[in-house]
Amino acid sequence: MQLRSKSRAASAKLVYIGGYGRSGSTLLEYLLAAHPEVVACGEIERHLRVFTRRRTCTCGEPARHCQVWGEFQHKSGRLEDLDHTQLSLQVLDHISRQYAVMVDSSKTAWGSTLMPFRLSKELGKDFLLVHLVRDPRAVAWSTLRTKRDQNWTRGGRPKRARKHLRQSSSGTRSLLTIAGWTVANLACEMFGFFHPDRYLRVRYEDLVRTPVKVLGRIFVRVALDPPTTLEPTATRTNRHQLYGNAMRFETLSPAELKEDAAWKTAMPLAYRRLVGSLCWPLCVRYDYEMPEAGRDQVIDPITPSTK
Repeated sequence: MQLRSKSRAASAKLVYIGGYGRSGSTLLEYLLAAHPEVVACGEIERHLRVFTRRRTCTCGEPARHCQVWGEFQHKSGRLEDLDHTQLSLQVLDHISRQYAVMVDSSKTAWGSTLMPFRLSKELGKDFLLVHLVRDPRAVAWSTLRTKRDQNWTRGGRPKRARKHLRQSSSGTRSLLTIAGWTVANLACEMFGFFHPDRYLRVRYEDLVRTPVKVLGRIFVRVALDPPTTLEPTATRTNRHQLYGNAMRFETLSPAELKEDAAWKTAMPLAYRRLVGSLCWPLCVRYDYEMPEAGRDQVIDPITPSTK
């Protein structure tokens, strides 16, 4: 693979989705791709850790034949001599021939906390950080539950997933999630403090309730008129995500979006209180209610509901 020059002649904009994982970044990216001038490239950072030419892109092609990722191939199966900043800039340069905006949903968790600063330094006003936040209790619950016996094809598509869930009672896992959630969001807050003109905060809960309104705010910031519809079409070819939530392969209708609020009834009370108490400053900032103890539904932390 021949590397491109770091200098950029194209003027496409980069929308970087920051925040912590399990906050709806794949959904946000999917909906942004409803605009024909936006290309969704998934979690670009993960290409540096693992890259397989046989992996299936959401465009339907193997990575080696994808019109975006096909150019970034190496016989070793890995992307060599590139860091996250360089890869993002080169992909942005590549897609600028056809699209006006590229979306990178790598977020700002461990290892990527400074990426908004690095990319903004290179791109200037052509960079926008969309700070995606979600109630930390919902995020923690999502990490505590794991799907049992979920198999994946070698191409990266989900092959089978049973509905039964195995609950983890590990407090350590909750603490790690709390730490990661806090660091990822503080990194975005810091960027927003220094570059308010390149920052926009979005809540997952608002995205699923009023997607048209939330997406409209983002399109305005990147100088695009909102699309006539957010409904998926069979001819849309601007999604090129090799990594991200398995929902990237699904067909989603904005009218059918529902908030995943299972944590409110299924998450053990002890964990809800733990996460809420440790994250309360940012919860208050993001307008997440901190219910009184007497209003909490008492649930056995050993055998929580799996509804």
